[in-house]
Amino acid sequence: MRSRLRDRSRTLVGRVATVAAIAAVGGGALASVAVLVFAETAITAAEARRLRDESDEILLAVKGLEGDALAKVIADERRDLAPAGLRLAVYRDGALAGGDAAVPIGPDGCAFRRAPYELHYCVSRSGPLATVVAANEAPGLGVRMHVAIVIAAIVIAAAIGALASRSLAWWAVGPLARLRARVGDATMDEAVNLGEDEGVREIDALRRTLRALLDRRAEALRAARLFAAGAAHELRTPLTTLSGELELLGEDPLPPAAAARIAALRETTARIGSLVERLLMLSRIGADEAMRHDAVELSEVLDHLVRRLPPDARARLSIDPRAPRATGTVRGDESLLAVLCENVVANALAHARPAAVTVTLDERGGDVVLDVIDDGPGIPEPDRARLFEPFARGATDVAGAGLGLALVAQIARAHGGKAQFVNAARGTHVEVTLPMWTPRDTR
Repeated sequence: MRSRLRDRSRTLVGRVATVAAIAAVGGGALASVAVLVFAETAITAAEARRLRDESDEILLAVKGLEGDALAKVIADERRDLAPAGLRLAVYRDGALAGGDAAVPIGPDGCAFRRAPYELHYCVSRSGPLATVVAANEAPGLGVRMHVAIVIAAIVIAAAIGALASRSLAWWAVGPLARLRARVGDATMDEAVNLGEDEGVREIDALRRTLRALLDRRAEALRAARLFAAGAAHELRTPLTTLSGELELLGEDPLPPAAAARIAALRETTARIGSLVERLLMLSRIGADEAMRHDAVELSEVLDHLVRRLPPDARARLSIDPRAPRATGTVRGDESLLAVLCENVVANALAHARPAAVTVTLDERGGDVVLDVIDDGPGIPEPDRARLFEPFARGATDVAGAGLGLALVAQIARAHGGKAQFVNAARGTHVEVTLPMWTPRDTR
């Protein structure tokens, strides 16, 4: 029971539901007490009216009687009252004229006496004559009835609270849940629609705060992309020149040590050039430039990719079309989709070395699914989501700028798809989903 309450307290809905259920139980208990007080008051008032009516009626019956006639009427009235648990006394000038001597006389009206025993009685007067009618037991529901009513009220309130609290909790936190869903669906490269105000002050204030924060984030991203694009563009020409000069220099006969240094410089320059091209590609995607929307067969893109791979990488890679005659035709920009395939495969080959990499192409429910699975060491689950962000790198010794998977994710989103890690028994499994092209697709 405690564990269930602890689990519910970890969610806002659970907390609101728990508070609502507790409030329902408390309200039921308070309501039952209020009902009992009202019922006791009503019963006491009704009993007082009954006793007073009997007393007034008997007073009229004995008025003007003396001696045996009075005694006979008193005896008859006592006999009639006995089955109802009522007792009668008649007083004249304060002295008992007949009836039950244990029934006291008091001021005109009704009273309740607790000692030496409980007695509820009413007095009616007419001149020197007074009649007193008393109840053997005090009116009320009794302790057992009180306890039963309170327990029943608590049980009913608890049942109603259990049934309604969850729905009430979802209604209460609904605006917050909808806002959370909109924020959760946001991507780094798209404007976020947080929806209109819903009339809940706290949630609307939070929405405005988040909107301002996201606007600042978008502005910072735009500035970063502009800077990256500008820096990459400025570096492109000198890098091309440097690469050409190093290539020419490498053609001359050089001592082995100098030739090795030239080769290392050419490799470093090529790596920097690749980084520059990727930065330019990221800025192009983020700038929402017009893309081509042709029918592109991913099977052909993968074939071209395999032919360009060096022999050792090609030996570790296998392409497996799961669906018969699956071509994986999607609608999009062929050059960008080629970059997507190249980066997701290159990432697997680099980080799974020397393990094998399997690429499968499938068509599922209107989507083309590209799976890249390796037998390498795998990626810890907490690190997976951030690896699709620019410049994020895993805990490996593989060189790189951390842009490969970021390009994969952004190109997939630009085509209406997504890239994600999938749990695998061993190694790493990246799944890219893209909408399938149909003959109706025109743009």
